[in-house]
Amino acid sequence: MSEPERQIVYVERPRSNGCLWGCLGVLLLVSLPIVVAWAYGTWFLWQGFRTSPMARAAIAMTERDGLAQRVLGRPITVTGMEGNSFTFATGVGARNAYVLRLEGPRGRGTLSVTSHTEGRQARIDALELTGPDGRHYDLLHHAPVPGDSGNSGGDLQPI
Repeated sequence: MSEPERQIVYVERPRSNGCLWGCLGVLLLVSLPIVVAWAYGTWFLWQGFRTSPMARAAIAMTERDGLAQRVLGRPITVTGMEGNSFTFATGVGARNAYVLRLEGPRGRGTLSVTSHTEGRQARIDALELTGPDGRHYDLLHHAPVPGDSGNSGGDLQPI
């Protein structure tokens, strides 16, 4: 008897991309919080703080402030935001602190704003301008910040 002829059958498996889809999925999950944080920060920079009543009030106060105009010149424009901190506690209210980048004809500076809300009452607690020379000015009290080593008095005196 003769042995039947053996046939070799090749079974083609579907093409596999190895770990491509799994690695992309893990990369997406890891990068998603970073992308969401970046998107929120960008939105807040361009839209959020401009619609915030406290931020608008702080910007308007700075633009009209004589001391700020002497430090940065006129007009004073907001060019960006460096940081933002927001906390909320039920029954206590909300606290907000942020730093805005400002620019005027005499140079660039920053505006540190601290505010709080209790019930329906909102209040700006601190409005501190840092000028192009590094000096700090309290815009709520129209004076250089006491104890600031960068303030030697200079040509800007309290109003």
